[in-house]
Amino acid sequence: MLCSTGLQREPEKDTTAIVQASYIYNIAKLVEWKDPAMRSNNFIIGIIGGSNLYQELIKKYATKTIGKQQVEVRKLLDLSDEKCHILFVGKDNLTLLPSIYKRLAGQPTLLITEYPDALEDGSIVNFTVVDNTLKFELGLAEAKKHRLEVGATLKQLAHNVLE
Repeated sequence: MLCSTGLQREPEKDTTAIVQASYIYNIAKLVEWKDPAMRSNNFIIGIIGGSNLYQELIKKYATKTIGKQQVEVRKLLDLSDEKCHILFVGKDNLTLLPSIYKRLAGQPTLLITEYPDALEDGSIVNFTVVDNTLKFELGLAEAKKHRLEVGATLKQLAHNVLE
């Protein structure tokens, strides 16, 4: 027979979401959006999938700024007509990516994914696990297509850089 002590355990923390949220915020600080329209209003981070990531971004970064822009985190079902500075698409939503890649072609949006070979498909940043550690890859050619300037520090921090 099991006995309950009446103590409630704290829900387990999703360390992947915590690290991804930190990466996203810090990556945003190391990229320059060349499109003048992206420098006004709020700095929008759109999340498709990744519920825990969304919660982490809201909890820790929704009161922060990127440059002079207030961070705004939006939970999205699909891209629709949303204009985002950063769009994260979780691994559970890979079926949406072909249409997202088409819709974002040439748009000043930094697309972040989390699946193998994403940089070759058109992602700009891709989360990857190396030796049980979450890291990120960076696609420089794709960033240029989206009129994004990647800082030298971000290039150095990336696990893998695709020119």
